[in-house]
Amino acid sequence: MKKMIAINKKIYWGDLHSHCSISYGEGKLESAIQRAAQQLDFCSITGHAFWHDMNQLSNKYVDIKKYHKKGFLKLKKNWPKIIDNLKKFEKKYTINIFPSYEWHSLKFGDHNIYSKDFNLKLKNASNLQKLKKKLTKNHLIIPHHIGYGKNFRGINWNYFSKSLSPFVEIFSMHGCSIDEKNSSPMLHEMGTLSGIGTAEYGWKKNFKFGVIGSTDHHGGYPGSYGDGMVAAIAEKNTKEEIWKAFKKRNVYALTGDKINLRFTINDQEMGSEIKNCKKRIIKIKVNSMSSISHVILFKNDMIFKLLYSNSQNTDSELIQGSIRLSWGWGRKNKIIKWNGKVILLHGTITGLDSCFRGIPKLDPDQKKQNYLNVIDLPHKCEIIDNHSFKFTSITSGNYSLKDPGYQSINFKIKGDVMSKINLSINDRNYQIKIREIIKSGSKVIYPNKWLNELIKIGPFNNINELFLNKKIIDNNPLYETDRYRVEVVQHNGHRAWSSPIWVTQ
Repeated sequence: MKKMIAINKKIYWGDLHSHCSISYGEGKLESAIQRAAQQLDFCSITGHAFWHDMNQLSNKYVDIKKYHKKGFLKLKKNWPKIIDNLKKFEKKYTINIFPSYEWHSLKFGDHNIYSKDFNLKLKNASNLQKLKKKLTKNHLIIPHHIGYGKNFRGINWNYFSKSLSPFVEIFSMHGCSIDEKNSSPMLHEMGTLSGIGTAEYGWKKNFKFGVIGSTDHHGGYPGSYGDGMVAAIAEKNTKEEIWKAFKKRNVYALTGDKINLRFTINDQEMGSEIKNCKKRIIKIKVNSMSSISHVILFKNDMIFKLLYSNSQNTDSELIQGSIRLSWGWGRKNKIIKWNGKVILLHGTITGLDSCFRGIPKLDPDQKKQNYLNVIDLPHKCEIIDNHSFKFTSITSGNYSLKDPGYQSINFKIKGDVMSKINLSINDRNYQIKIREIIKSGSKVIYPNKWLNELIKIGPFNNINELFLNKKIIDNNPLYETDRYRVEVVQHNGHRAWSSPIWVTQ
């Protein structure tokens, strides 16, 4: 009997790769879980545990060796307590937690080891094959920042197998490794994107694996907006069902915005292998909080179809769409506390996503403001009713021209030409007419004049720009097995990359 898509499956959001002070990194473990629970359905706090070939590094890398060894010892000493705390925090904050640790390797590439329960032991090995033999079907071993390539802690395809590795991490703070022509460069001192380190290269070598994003954030902020995220397509928001999605490759990678993506062929989910099939009915459904620029359907890594949403705005008194509220900017060393409330008049709020981010911390020696790590929840958002929400936040200026420090909330509305936003923030009141944002674009407010913090309301995205629903029929197999995948591109630069579907004639 042909396997059909489960109509009741939903999309759940997660970050499977983030760090805090349990090894080397910043931020308390409990604070990291609290922050994750604000924006995610599942997470993993990864401890740096082993680096089997670190001694191959010369003495000029002594500082790198030193902080890694220190982090490894700290994790090993506290591992039983860490596991006990993760169990406790999972219940306390109502989030699915998959424990993990990181195994570094120059030769084989860095991997994270995961367990679907809390019975995870720290196990080391001198090579990848021996490490896999120490693990069971209840574990996953996932390569990350694969783009650095072999011998530089990127992926080594000579030793890759889908056993325990159903997917790879292709987007994080390190950049993007999906292909060589992507728009997120790898800028870390470890190196840059190598052609043999891309997912596309691995697929062309006939390996079958899915793709995910996760932050690799080292400042205790899982789900830090814009740094990477993974979506799992599962029947329920439980560890058991999400783990099943992992094993089936029913996962995809995102940069930050929660882009709802369903991609099926003959009603089988992304990650599937379909046999004896020449007629392929391809369905792509996308729904987001920000406007969709286009969707690319790839066939064997070549552009097969370019798809567009209906971006034409209807001339109607009914207003439906989304608006982004952002706050921050100003001087880098000036800390601003925000206390705000939004009330929508003559309309309803039909959806809301917080877009909270942590300090852009990837290395132990990065000198960033640490105010985020002494406050459990530096940013909070609470929905009051279907007309209003409130928030508190702490920001400073943007860290660099490429590292934003501002925070934002994206919300969908349904209203009419009379709809207005009443914004109360830091004891000041503003009223913004939705039709003026539609007509003239975003409104920027400087509460304390120029070169200080600011508030931005907008842009407005019309409802027609927020979704895409396409059906494509392909009756022309090119090879014995064809590989299809989808990339979603938004106008604001955020992206989603599906795991492939493999179809054999």
